[in-house]
Amino acid sequence: MDKEFFEGCLDYEAWADEQWMNTLVRFEDRERATNIMRHIAGCYWGWLPVVVEWQDKADEEIDLEVDLSAGLRRWRQVLRERDLSELVSFTVGKGFKREIKIGELLHHVLNHGTYHRGQLRGLAEAEGMVDFPETDVSTFYVLRRAGELD
Repeated sequence: MDKEFFEGCLDYEAWADEQWMNTLVRFEDRERATNIMRHIAGCYWGWLPVVVEWQDKADEEIDLEVDLSAGLRRWRQVLRERDLSELVSFTVGKGFKREIKIGELLHHVLNHGTYHRGQLRGLAEAEGMVDFPETDVSTFYVLRRAGELD
């Protein structure tokens, strides 16, 4: 698995999260939109203990101003320090043991964020918002290549 590729994916994730964080105040149902963002951060936090020493937080405990970026910073550290092909174990349901490669897990975490930002887009459209952020990954790469991102 290509660490450079995942580094770019983490850059995208941080950028896309920031775009939607700046939009939360404009939602009519701000609580629902905020809870979606907390769920995204909760995924960052919830899967980290499978890979490294890390204290999980429930979605409702998430402080978005701190925990979105803190979770991504820790995943960047995992990316730098761990072998992405290494298998890690976790338990689901009623004690069923499962294994997944660290790279596969990171892929899930990043894909999960994209999925739920799509949910935010649907909520924005349902509320009649027309100027919500365009956070397709292709937009990120085009803007970055053009030097239009911070």
